[in-house]
Amino acid sequence: MKHLTFLLVLMAFCYTGTIEAQFLKKLTKKLEQKLDKTTKSLEDKADKQVDKILGLEDEDEDEEFPMTDDMEMDEMEYPQDTAESYEEKGFEAYSKYDFVPGTNLVAFEDFSEDLLGDLPQKWNTNSSAEVVTLSTLPGKWLRIGNGLGTYVFEGIPQDLPKDFTLEFDMLYDFNAENYAFKRYVNVVLSELENPNMYMDKFSYGKQVTTISLSNSSSTRAVVLNKKTVQKGMNVSGSNNHPAFSKNGKSGVPYHIAILKKGSRIKVYVDQDKVLDIPRGAESEINYRTLRFESNVSPKNEYFYLGNVKFATGVESGERLFKNGTHTAYGITFDSGSASIQPASYASIKQIAQAIQSDATGNYLITGHTDSDGDVALNMPLSESRAEAVKAALVSEFGIDSSRLQTAGKGSSEPVSTENTVTAKALNRRVTISKL
Repeated sequence: MKHLTFLLVLMAFCYTGTIEAQFLKKLTKKLEQKLDKTTKSLEDKADKQVDKILGLEDEDEDEEFPMTDDMEMDEMEYPQDTAESYEEKGFEAYSKYDFVPGTNLVAFEDFSEDLLGDLPQKWNTNSSAEVVTLSTLPGKWLRIGNGLGTYVFEGIPQDLPKDFTLEFDMLYDFNAENYAFKRYVNVVLSELENPNMYMDKFSYGKQVTTISLSNSSSTRAVVLNKKTVQKGMNVSGSNNHPAFSKNGKSGVPYHIAILKKGSRIKVYVDQDKVLDIPRGAESEINYRTLRFESNVSPKNEYFYLGNVKFATGVESGERLFKNGTHTAYGITFDSGSASIQPASYASIKQIAQAIQSDATGNYLITGHTDSDGDVALNMPLSESRAEAVKAALVSEFGIDSSRLQTAGKGSSEPVSTENTVTAKALNRRVTISKL
């Protein structure tokens, strides 16, 4: 192709001897850009065909969401200086948020027990991923990069219940405007007996629901695809969100929440409900496994996952106090602080509605911590957290403060005595008891 460029420039010299060097330079650059773009397009098509031959993509074009574009790609640095524009989202922004986590916390993963640079102990993959820290954000993160990969978290049960919630934090370090043939993370529900089977097959199975968080330039959206043995029952839906758009912010954590209740699937990004599909799953099918997938075509561009939480016991508000006490794992705080995280809004709202429906009842709010840190600090911290929840119920939802009492137990009443990440998450909780 460079020969072609040379011939075109030579022809230009032959037809006019008065063309200025600056014009020739611009002409040559423009021709090279056009040729590079054509080459890239051909490479993308070839890449797609190779994926099909290797069985990495579904050959049925009608069931595949597109992952191509024609934009230029620049290389991005890690997100060490890109999160400065991130603004804290307060309760007001979450006023319409209705996601409430399951009441039975089954698994939690924050990678705190894993060594930097290693694949997490409780994860399996056919690709590569490693635990890292970021200079702008606390905690540890699972970094996922170039290529196609499947990721299994063993804390999630291999025989999924009909109803559950899945939450995780997600960020990326690339400029969302830049070119990417493929750049997305999937959550996949399937009828596979074991999530470690067929890990080299993407969205594998005859009965599969795939939720894709995509920032490839031709598919910048949250996408749900349900595939069944009866094609007439297949479902596809998508919706846009700023997190998965050209305006997506590099280095900013987005909170992803997924609720499955029977056949209905809801997907949230931060305070926004982006998908609510009544038949997102087949009610007659036993989705046995859940796993993550990723496909990132550019090198040196990464997704990061953190704070993965899987819970069962999806309850309606009127049943919160059926046993006298409700454990609110949906109420979370900043680390070492009594500052309530905005995503807790819906859980507190649900509690407020249950209290309002009981016009005369009084309630005790009790804060609990895990055993990490100084015992002398954990006790007042748990008390402060209980007071913070009371304040939110009073100020945000108008509950009479005289009906609410508070207490702090620190780490003195653990749910689990195990020294695991999930056990510690179980012990960090707020309980509300009817007096």
